[in-house]
Amino acid sequence: MQLEVLKMLINPYNKESLSFKWENGKEFLVDLSGNRIPIYRSIPDFLSLENTSGLNLKYQRFYDRISSLNNISEIIYSCFYDLKKLRRKWMADVEVKETWNVLETSVGTGWNFKMLPAGANYFGVDISGGMLRQAQKNERKWQIPMYLFKANAEYLPFADNVFDSVFHAGGINFFNDKKRAIDEMIRVAKPGTRIVIIDETEKRIREQYQRMPLIKKYFVAADINAAQTAAPVDLIPLDVKELQLKLQDNGKMYQLSFRTPRFD
Repeated sequence: MQLEVLKMLINPYNKESLSFKWENGKEFLVDLSGNRIPIYRSIPDFLSLENTSGLNLKYQRFYDRISSLNNISEIIYSCFYDLKKLRRKWMADVEVKETWNVLETSVGTGWNFKMLPAGANYFGVDISGGMLRQAQKNERKWQIPMYLFKANAEYLPFADNVFDSVFHAGGINFFNDKKRAIDEMIRVAKPGTRIVIIDETEKRIREQYQRMPLIKKYFVAADINAAQTAAPVDLIPLDVKELQLKLQDNGKMYQLSFRTPRFD
């Protein structure tokens, strides 16, 4: 693990710094209290420090289950929609410059990084190990370097004020604690950073996901409501700047963006 990346990492549950260790042929990170974070296939597993539960556990299992089919589904989906055009539209407000540190929470298989400019340092966090393994395959295929971490977006394993750009595209609707996830995105972002949050509205879930045989049981109508799938504007701190809300894809997606306060 690169030293500069290691300096950015913390144990998100006690905020202690981490060091890299190699013991008996195994890699891991260790904090000042001696807690160990195992590293599997170059991906640190911060979830080893928590008991995943609730909606987080439900959708972790869901994404693990569909992860091996994700790239195939992207190809099939592309037969009906111009996915590249849609993704570029979703990513239009994500600010990226060369050498910047850019974080995506719920990175999935890394497809959004393919839509962004080359030359940035891309970091991805996801709760699904299956999705992260697919992201590693895409990293090799696309030759886009990615720093990947298995972690809960509500407890990001990064120090304060280390990212130049932070975004999330899909999944926050069904987090256990959306407010905590948003606060974490703000915490790890530098002052003045644009943060972009994108997810599906109730309309997309009702018209698409609830009709798909393989996944509809994860989106039961009784569990979905307008409040849960609404853009979480009410969870954004009052001191942010440039707060904007857009509906895209005929009202099937929302995009919420804002800039973190500067402390000049």
